[in-house]
Amino acid sequence: MATDFTVAIDAHHLGHRQTGNETYVRNLVEHLVASPEPGVRIRALHTGGAPAAWSAFARRVWPHAAPLRIPFALPWALWRERADVAHFTYIKPPFCPCPAVVTVHDISYEVFPEYFHPFALQRMRLMIPHAARTAAEVVTISQASKQELVERYRLDPARITVTMLAASAAFRVIDAQVARQASARFALRERYLLAVGNLQPRKNLQRLLEAFASLRRAERIPHQLVLVGQKGWMGQTIASEVERLGIAADVLLTGYVSEDELVALYNRAELFIYPSVYEGFGLPILEAMACGAPVITSNTTSMPEVAGEAALLIDPLSQAELQAAMVRICDDSDLRRTMREAGQQRASCFSWERMAAETMCVYRRAAGR
Repeated sequence: MATDFTVAIDAHHLGHRQTGNETYVRNLVEHLVASPEPGVRIRALHTGGAPAAWSAFARRVWPHAAPLRIPFALPWALWRERADVAHFTYIKPPFCPCPAVVTVHDISYEVFPEYFHPFALQRMRLMIPHAARTAAEVVTISQASKQELVERYRLDPARITVTMLAASAAFRVIDAQVARQASARFALRERYLLAVGNLQPRKNLQRLLEAFASLRRAERIPHQLVLVGQKGWMGQTIASEVERLGIAADVLLTGYVSEDELVALYNRAELFIYPSVYEGFGLPILEAMACGAPVITSNTTSMPEVAGEAALLIDPLSQAELQAAMVRICDDSDLRRTMREAGQQRASCFSWERMAAETMCVYRRAAGR
């Protein structure tokens, strides 16, 4: 069948370690291409970070700088590709030559403005609401985020589609020796607790550090604490907090890690802790579950949607609840085994293939097809 429908996806996040956005765009594009619909052509508009395997459907956009790329380079690329619909994450061009779909993962910048750089905050507050209000369709990744978009921006709920994320196929239980080899560059102890996410205040890592320090002082747990993630805005406070609490010998800050290393770290962890105060989805929860790690996470925003009954849910503002959950899992091997099995079952309920198919339906609605 001849091509009669072209979808152009803004993929400028690729190659820039924008972990959440990059994971979303990469999996969306790859699953749309892997299961093509008759007559549909996919074009990924990138700034140089697309994999070599994407050469058949990736198109490079220049100039790369956002002040020129967004208002000028992207519209030109859309016109050149004769796009029937364009898909952006958070921000779209003021002028778009075709109907636009905009994904807004969350509006954390509205809920916790103090956690963002002032310049970035003003840019987001100006451009993201405009993009959401002027797009033909809006996509988000949890019912919690959809509700916030409706309440904060007065969007029509019928115009917002929830397409939930999934753990990529790479996140799975692997052989113990393979996991040790893949994580060999880290100074890991036999028993450790793991947390994953950008080092920023919203992730609630300071409370986790305080809970860990308290349990170490009381000799309730012998574990090491491993924090995986890049420094975000105000992230430098985490290292200084480790020093202040006197736990530097027991805390490992890895920085950014490769996907293979992350899979290995999840596999070897005795417990995964995700105590964030706010998330649009919380993909590391599913990644950890898929790798067989028991999970503690927060009972707020989207995290109960993602974890279901397969994790221990705690009030992220309660250090006492967090400590009690940590001790309970670390002390009970039967509970850990039960949680591993439940977590793997929960992770299998989410699918990138389903997310891509649901997003294709959004494209067709946006283009009037």
